[in-house]
Amino acid sequence: MRKIVLIGLVFLLLGSLTAADVDFGKIKGQISEFTLENGLKFVLLEDHSVPISTFLTFTNVGGSDEKIGIYGISHFVEHLAFKGTSDISTKNYPAEKKIMKEMDRVFEMLLREQNKIKPDEAGIKELKQKLAALQEEAALYVQSNEIDTILKRNGAVGLNAATSKDFTMYLVSLPSNKLELWAYMESARFTDPVFREFYKERDVIQEERRVRVENQPMGKLIEEVQAIAYKDHPYKVSVIGPMSNIANITREDVEDYFETNYHSGNMVIGVAGDVYPDQLKKVARKYFSKIKAGEKNPLIHTVEPPQPGEKTITMYDDSQPWLLLAYHAPSIREDDFLRFQILDYILTSGRSARLYKKLVINEKSALEFIGYLGFPGDKYPCLYLMIALPNAEKSTADIEKSILEEIEKVRSGEISEEELNSAKTRAKVDSIKGMKSQMGMLMALLKAEMFQGDWRRVFDDINMIDKITVQDLQELVNKYFTRQNRIVGRIEKKKSEDKDKKQEVAK
Repeated sequence: MRKIVLIGLVFLLLGSLTAADVDFGKIKGQISEFTLENGLKFVLLEDHSVPISTFLTFTNVGGSDEKIGIYGISHFVEHLAFKGTSDISTKNYPAEKKIMKEMDRVFEMLLREQNKIKPDEAGIKELKQKLAALQEEAALYVQSNEIDTILKRNGAVGLNAATSKDFTMYLVSLPSNKLELWAYMESARFTDPVFREFYKERDVIQEERRVRVENQPMGKLIEEVQAIAYKDHPYKVSVIGPMSNIANITREDVEDYFETNYHSGNMVIGVAGDVYPDQLKKVARKYFSKIKAGEKNPLIHTVEPPQPGEKTITMYDDSQPWLLLAYHAPSIREDDFLRFQILDYILTSGRSARLYKKLVINEKSALEFIGYLGFPGDKYPCLYLMIALPNAEKSTADIEKSILEEIEKVRSGEISEEELNSAKTRAKVDSIKGMKSQMGMLMALLKAEMFQGDWRRVFDDINMIDKITVQDLQELVNKYFTRQNRIVGRIEKKKSEDKDKKQEVAK
């Protein structure tokens, strides 16, 4: 996954940091929307203060839409979406296409041989060599990174993309006089994609998995906790997918997945900045009407059943010990999600939160502590994570005890009105700060549009914060913060075999 860079463009809400100071009615007045005949919706947030526009294509396509055998394919598609079209990134598409077809034929032969009960190792080696030779031949026809080159030559910044379990998004900012260039390039990405450099990009993704997961103890622990937290729901698999899936996905798999999921019903496009509605409608009709119509992917009918009891996993590694506590939490579509966000501000979010002050500042029992609501997504019921790095003199058990003690205080009602109001203020301030950039605002609007049914929910939720009470938070803790609903993950120091034997003798 490409690293997301949020563009800090001067935009709106200038200097305003409290909800009371912000005229949401005025902001809403700057927002317009329209829908093309194929069902593709556009949301425009006008700001003519600077000649810059930001573009975000938000798709209802993510890891949750995948099936066994192709886990990780959404992320794969995101990478390949930058590889161009039949006109872009190629020197001779007919010749290139012929070689790609031969590469796929050889790869299919390789997969069949590898899956035999008694594979021919010499034959496998020969097929791999042939595939590598074809890759070199295909590269002669490829103009690598031409999408990036064209856009950056025209002033683009923040060209990027990201994939989650819930969505995939594509983003860029350009001078506002490049509106039509963006429309041509972005629509071509979805109407005429060529998934070239397929095998090269697969190697990139496999290396990404090694760096982010397999070589990182915490990355491995999070993946293990995710796997035991979910028994039935697709949230149980990481976005990047298992290495074996990445290695066996074919170009045909990608083409079929793209054809099934990338259509107007699964997309909403946001534009913010120096663009007028009539301008946007004109280019949208010209370029994006070609995107095929389709119905939005329905919510997955699989519901994760309640846990029968606490689940735990302990990993042994040469790294420092870590503790990860997770609780099942509601989806963004439920009222409890907003209450959970306020509870997070009280317990874990920021240096003034209870657990950070207790563990890191006062007791110094932890070197680091963070909380995170909405893992691995929030379109469906998710996880609330609390992650701590114990100090040298403390164990993961010590940290866990301290965390549970603080949760019990909330359960018993030890929350003052002053503390609650402080949490509400910080939540509103952070929400408003997050929307001070064009990209931040678009991300909030389009996510609300796709998953909550209306971009206006962004403003409604901020106003709803004031209605949350201490009793709401007590009820929330009683409902979700139970032992039965908890998952505990630990990384402990690896012990030597000699030490283990001595301990067994002592017993």
